[in-house]
Amino acid sequence: MANFITYRNQGATRNRPLDEDLIKRLAYLQDLGIQMEVFSGGQPGKDEGGARVGSTRHDHGHAADAFFYKDGRKLDWANEQDRPIFEEIVRRGKQAGVTGFGAGPGYMQAGSMHIGMGNPGVWGAGGKGDNAPDWLRAAYNGAAGGKPDVVAEVVAAANKPEPASPQMPILGQAQASAQPQPKPEEPKSNNGILVQAFNKLTGSNVQVPDKIFGAEIDDINKGFAGLGDFAKTITENDQSINNQIQASARAASGNRNVTPVELQMLSSFQPMSKKKRKGALSGLGGYFV
Repeated sequence: MANFITYRNQGATRNRPLDEDLIKRLAYLQDLGIQMEVFSGGQPGKDEGGARVGSTRHDHGHAADAFFYKDGRKLDWANEQDRPIFEEIVRRGKQAGVTGFGAGPGYMQAGSMHIGMGNPGVWGAGGKGDNAPDWLRAAYNGAAGGKPDVVAEVVAAANKPEPASPQMPILGQAQASAQPQPKPEEPKSNNGILVQAFNKLTGSNVQVPDKIFGAEIDDINKGFAGLGDFAKTITENDQSINNQIQASARAASGNRNVTPVELQMLSSFQPMSKKKRKGALSGLGGYFV
């Protein structure tokens, strides 16, 4: 017989002791230092004969109506100082697999409580769930119920895939740093040789813009390149042109000893001070070329 249970149900209709399974579930009361006094215990089933009353919850000792004592003092859920103890009895009982609790004004005796097995739930006056006091409903709903299913947990653990081995943070950083990092793309520069030389000599950072007067710099460069090609072609053929001019001048002067005009195509403009007089045509003034 459990030393935390006292039976006072010898003259009651439900005068039988509690089921051993329920007693084991109620063993947490010892940890709380609580003594339970049973005034209504077990009874026979409906088809077994013998005195019985009410629902089947008390059949075979699966429930009890009881008072609770702590330090020799009878507890009462109507006492605000005692109520946290009743709330703990409900929470711990549900965690142990106890499924039914009844208490409150108009239900049994003041300060008493039904505790046991059966369909899960709480109730108050008239055995109705709607009449369960707020503290009882909050304590029951806030506790995880039922004993763990050991077989189910073992099966779940066996079928659970093994997690991937986590990398150490330092190793992960080293691996990340070891990976080749792409070089950032250098911005395109429109600077020519002269601008680059100017920047190098002066320590400046002058940059030719992408557009000048609304025109793309690439298009402008292509235009200047075309002019350079034209000047190069003229320069390469200036000797042939000069030979033709000289032959025509000699024929016109009757092969007199004169210095005909000689043209020189320059690939770039020169200052006037550096141009040379190249001769005259039939005594006319010379030309600067």
